[in-house]
Amino acid sequence: MLLSGQFVSQIGDKFHMIALSFWVLKTTGSSAKMGAVLAASLIPSLVIGFFSGAFVDRYNRKKIIIGTDLLRGLILAAFAVLFYFEVTNFYMIIVMQMLLSANAAFFDPAIPSVIPQIVDEKDLAAANSRHQFVNGFSTIAGAFIGGIFVSIFGYLWVFVVNAISFLLSAFFESFIEIPLLAKDMTEKRGERGILSDLKQGYRYIFSNRALVILLFMVTVIHFFVGSIEIFMPVIANAISADGARNLGFFQTALGMGTLMMAMVLSLKNISGTEKFTLFGSIFLIGVLYVAAAFFAGNEAVMIGLYLTMFFLFGCCIICAGVSFKTLLQKKTDNRFAGRVFAVVGSVGNASIPGAMIVYGFLLEKYDFQNLLVFSGLALIPLSVVSFILYKERKHVRTAEGLSKSLT
Repeated sequence: MLLSGQFVSQIGDKFHMIALSFWVLKTTGSSAKMGAVLAASLIPSLVIGFFSGAFVDRYNRKKIIIGTDLLRGLILAAFAVLFYFEVTNFYMIIVMQMLLSANAAFFDPAIPSVIPQIVDEKDLAAANSRHQFVNGFSTIAGAFIGGIFVSIFGYLWVFVVNAISFLLSAFFESFIEIPLLAKDMTEKRGERGILSDLKQGYRYIFSNRALVILLFMVTVIHFFVGSIEIFMPVIANAISADGARNLGFFQTALGMGTLMMAMVLSLKNISGTEKFTLFGSIFLIGVLYVAAAFFAGNEAVMIGLYLTMFFLFGCCIICAGVSFKTLLQKKTDNRFAGRVFAVVGSVGNASIPGAMIVYGFLLEKYDFQNLLVFSGLALIPLSVVSFILYKERKHVRTAEGLSKSLT
């Protein structure tokens, strides 16, 4: 039910972003305004995410998941009505995207927080892989079908479809049985304020070396996902004059790598090997970066080599992503999961645009081959050192002891 709801809403969401981007660009002629819409879709979630986890842990997670999807569906339905009567403008779009993003700040950390509540620990990696597969497939399928849908039915019906998709998602999610957190902890929370919960969550994160290293790995993974998005168009143009075609090939190879590896991991359980998979994947990404700097040959050979590199990069990203999420779920006391995953989401969301800015600036000054080597040589020892420093907790403290130590 959870995956069905995610699939429906993410397909609709991809429709929405494609339609919205093109509509803003077409009506305003301003790429800066289109960028502002994309920023409004990201920044509120990024900022609120540093605080929203306390609410996810304090209140009923099922109600948060259903409620945020219902709110997003109603917001989009209201926008569709305004669009039908032709009373929308650029500032309304900004407000709408900010409201949608604010809802996502509560919805996004709630999902990985409830997965350990509805799935056995031994099946966490497979569940996360299937969730990742749905994300990847809906992104690719949504982008492909969304463009066709806009051209055939127009913008209005895209917004209507997206509104319906969130309402359908809430419908599916209403059938999920999510066990409530321990009654004694619920009673203790009633004695504390939300600010106290927030402080307690940050103390929990930064007092655990394993969680700190995993948080650092999240930053690294997202940073290099952002970097590859900048490398791809530069490499595509450097290989041949038809850079747009090459970029399309590269994006497809990356997407196929993520989808295929997500499918493999959903069938082959990696439970117990997440630590090696995580740090090994980061190590291999470093190796791929260094190797790519020395690719040589004619145009066809170069395209083939880079297609292979981007495909393998996508595989490694999924291995690393599924592994760190599973490790976080296993190593985090579920009463703190909302706060942990909210911080993880905000850090990850900040890392990708941060990498795009940094690498965009560097690529204006240095050859991409040199930057590939530098990035790879930074990642390889970083993954090894992090692997050595990472210590899995041998035992879990009792709820009473944990509560006392944190308060």
